[in-house]
Amino acid sequence: MVPFHFGMTLDVPATTAWKVLRDFGSLLAWVKGGDTATLETTGSGVGMVRDFTLPRFGTVQHRLDEVNEAERAIRYSLTKGRPLDMKDYWTRISLTDTGGGQCRIDWLSEFEPHDGADPDVIAEGLSGAYRDMSERLAVYASTL
Repeated sequence: MVPFHFGMTLDVPATTAWKVLRDFGSLLAWVKGGDTATLETTGSGVGMVRDFTLPRFGTVQHRLDEVNEAERAIRYSLTKGRPLDMKDYWTRISLTDTGGGQCRIDWLSEFEPHDGADPDVIAEGLSGAYRDMSERLAVYASTL
């Protein structure tokens, strides 16, 4: 597995961003392409899965592995699909209050490239995806 980390500051309080992030089924409300995608959740809480189809990633399934209220963190893993040419993947997303109406979002991940896939290309794709999702999460959260 290849480790990967991405972090940035968001212009929204951690408590507000957490309301969105902790809702595992809210993904399509704030990701790029969510308006043309489909999402279905099965189960609730840790162990639930979300099956979704996004135009640029195809059909993907994630399983929710952790919800840590105290740390404002979730962890999920890939159970179906090959987004960005990964065959195995997990990520833990956490929010830290930095004051002044801002927070820091950190994505700590590990991935296994699909046969022959370049880990550097995957990491570049993750960086772009995480930046875009983080920015969109903050914009959506600021409307709540």
